[in-house]
Amino acid sequence: MIKQLIHHGNSRALVIDKAILQAAGLDEDTALFQISVDPNGGIVIQSVKAVNEDLHNKAFREVLKENDALMKRLSKR
Repeated sequence: MIKQLIHHGNSRALVIDKAILQAAGLDEDTALFQISVDPNGGIVIQSVKAVNEDLHNKAFREVLKENDALMKRLSKR
């Protein structure tokens, strides 16, 4: 598929069709992409999964609870 950049404010944007997002199993409102530039001029666009903040915060609290004494000891140094 060949796509053309469009104007978006002071920048350019690449529009990804809804059908392509659906075919890739991506949610059009929350899809995230990582863009890598190859030294030879190529561009790789890859979808990435969003970080679940609730899960991250829960795990962080559990680690702090399990290591409470250690954290207190380290904070006194």
